[in-house]
Amino acid sequence: MSATVPPAAHEPFDPPALDLGDHRSNVAASVRSGAPALNSIVNFIRWRRRPLGLFLLTLTIFAWTSTNFLASSIFSDNTYSKPYFVTYVNTAFFILPLIPILIWKARENPEDVRRWADGLRSRMRGEYSALKQEDGENGRVYHGSPMLRSTSALLDEPVEASHVLTGKDLGIPPSDAIDAPLTILQTARLSAEFCPLWFLANYFVAACLQYTTVSSSTILTSTSSVFTLIFGAMFKVERFTVRKLLGVLASLTGIILISSLDLSGKTNDDEHRGDFPQKSLSEIAIGDFIAFLSAVMYGLYAVFMKKRIGDESKVDMPLFFGFVGLINVLCLWPGLIILHYTGLETFELPPTGQVTLVVILNSAGSLIGDIAWAYAVLLTSPIVVTVGLSLTIPLSLIGQIVLDNQRAGPWYWLGAGIVVLSFLFINHEEEKDDEVPILAAGEDSIERQEVVSR
Repeated sequence: MSATVPPAAHEPFDPPALDLGDHRSNVAASVRSGAPALNSIVNFIRWRRRPLGLFLLTLTIFAWTSTNFLASSIFSDNTYSKPYFVTYVNTAFFILPLIPILIWKARENPEDVRRWADGLRSRMRGEYSALKQEDGENGRVYHGSPMLRSTSALLDEPVEASHVLTGKDLGIPPSDAIDAPLTILQTARLSAEFCPLWFLANYFVAACLQYTTVSSSTILTSTSSVFTLIFGAMFKVERFTVRKLLGVLASLTGIILISSLDLSGKTNDDEHRGDFPQKSLSEIAIGDFIAFLSAVMYGLYAVFMKKRIGDESKVDMPLFFGFVGLINVLCLWPGLIILHYTGLETFELPPTGQVTLVVILNSAGSLIGDIAWAYAVLLTSPIVVTVGLSLTIPLSLIGQIVLDNQRAGPWYWLGAGIVVLSFLFINHEEEKDDEVPILAAGEDSIERQEVVSR
């Protein structure tokens, strides 16, 4: 009889401990090995974005200069001096692309359109709450999303930092750079935030053309680059550097030089004033002040757009401006009545077919220019676009020489040249900022964590 052999005892399985220090070292090495390829891809994308942004900026310059001359042709001689009504018609034109876009989206994604309609009805019942965003370190959270609300408790729980290797440590771009496109409802809410800024900026530009020339208006509006740099640094949209500040100051020097040789008719020099109507000093002062207000609004507008949207892939720009037009048309019509009964701007339709054509062409140019401008801001940066718009100064000067028979001396052209060179300099500085390897910060963070773990 054979002896029974007891089964061998199973020893408990003890998995090897994970050395987080070695793990971080391996990850850091992997990141470093892949950094050249990833940086090449990112730099290639940036290389394509910037030329496209500069092309759209050029389109904006020509569109806005053309619309300024059109508006000046009916404002300056009081043929049809109705800046509020013309700006109201401009914003109404933005509705034109909204209709086909909504029809197309209703066919492609009816649920998205239904949510937007429900949200619009809720707002009309007084249940609307503005879209709130929380700018986190690695992205932003839309509190209006039920899914994000349901997971917010988990996301807010503290996690032991030594056991987590975050996306920031790996140099991964923040999540707000790769957010999904905004829904129709989110786009409509975002448009509502921009409506006052857009209307005020455009109204001030139109109003100042009653009292001053296109070149003078353009000169003062170009000071928006200063406010863009200030607001951009405040809201952490622009990287503030001394070299950028010097570029902006150089642009201002050129603007001041041109302003000292203003062609708006401040003197009785009819030879230089050309065909532009004679204006008093008080009228010129009013026009210059209104143009200055438009510069402040445009600087804030550009920075706010970059801050709230960030990347052009997140928003359908024609849809965005379509909602801007719809909301302005629905909300700002009382202004026509108020201005009429106060006598500030009596309401009347264009008196002739020629004036009607000017208003329509001005609105179409504004639509094209504003959409191109918005994309240019997102594809480049607010400071590049606002300084770049200073190029409208020499362009408007050429237009006044051709259209109004005005003349300019060599100092005027010198100032225009300084403005152009300052734009090229700031654009070069922005390109240098874009060429900074995106993984450098991530590698440095990992290396510091390795030192701590040791």
